[in-house]
Amino acid sequence: MSSVQKTHKEYPAKDVVVMSISLDGGDGKSVKKFLDDHKITVPSAHDKGMAYARRINTRGVPTTIIIDRDQNIVSRGMGPLQLDRPDVKQLIQTLVAKPPG
Repeated sequence: MSSVQKTHKEYPAKDVVVMSISLDGGDGKSVKKFLDDHKITVPSAHDKGMAYARRINTRGVPTTIIIDRDQNIVSRGMGPLQLDRPDVKQLIQTLVAKPPG
């Protein structure tokens, strides 16, 4: 999750939101503890009933999805993804540079 945290810090006010969505069936306390213990400040949502996961057709975790400002999924991958890879950084920079609308 270090590249997720790094990317979150790198784009604080550039139309980029890096966040995690927990699919844990519990109350989310274990996820919060994990994030706190590892000093991860990425916003996190809890999708207990997996409604959002089903909506975006998530079949496994972790899944990384890049969504543009028009809410289109532009990239997805199963398994951990290093957001600081050159190709991923280029994709994010392209999306940031694209004018709204």
